[in-house]
Amino acid sequence: MAERQLPVAGRWFEISEVSDEIFRISEPHVHPYVRSNAWLVRGADRHLLVDSGLGVGRLPEELGGLLDRPVTAVATHAHFDHFGGLGAFAERAAHRDDAEVIEQASDYVTLAAETYPAALLDELEAAGEPVPDLLVDALPYVGFELAAFRTPAATVTRLLADGDVLALGDRSFEILHSPGHSPGSICLWDRASCTLVSGDVLVDGEPLQDELPRSNRGDFAASLRRLRELAVQTVLGGHGPVFGRGRAHEIIADFLAIRGL
Repeated sequence: MAERQLPVAGRWFEISEVSDEIFRISEPHVHPYVRSNAWLVRGADRHLLVDSGLGVGRLPEELGGLLDRPVTAVATHAHFDHFGGLGAFAERAAHRDDAEVIEQASDYVTLAAETYPAALLDELEAAGEPVPDLLVDALPYVGFELAAFRTPAATVTRLLADGDVLALGDRSFEILHSPGHSPGSICLWDRASCTLVSGDVLVDGEPLQDELPRSNRGDFAASLRRLRELAVQTVLGGHGPVFGRGRAHEIIADFLAIRGL
């Protein structure tokens, strides 16, 4: 496995504005199974970054002028495809029930099949996914050591709890503790715009995952029922497309029906 066999990407991240001052960030050179969404919400006083990808690319550098105010970086949960880049930011927040995993990077991943951790192999098998030789099809920059990569650990500087509010100046997000996918999964709720940033609790285009090592089906169902009661208009999920209230209710109803809950 030689790094020179892969091309160097001109840019690692794909960044697009989906609504007023809300930007979707994805990693097009990452295998689809672990290609997550991160969300940058620009506020009048400070910005909010929700999730941060694998930690392979240089996210602050590529966001550049979009980061012209202090940034609060939040991990919606402690899975490697969502918190890998957290350590690149000074203020790092997560729910207390997932913080230890983030700080120890015990959910780490490597990028090549011969060194994948057993937990990733089990997850791919459970999802019916073939095991890819590599999780990337390019390098983020010259000199990146593909074989040496492990999910970077990050010290959490702020522990979040249900009901906490992250104020950005002209908008604010309430923390909704939404366990089930992981014990410390959270969603972020902007009541004024009826926008929900849902992490992996509510996504479109792939099954909701409640059979991972730290998942709990009963907690997941309770979290989804709570989200169903919100006056949601826009959902920004941890994977897949942006979707609305009707689709959110369909996804929740399907999950509960399939699980017999």
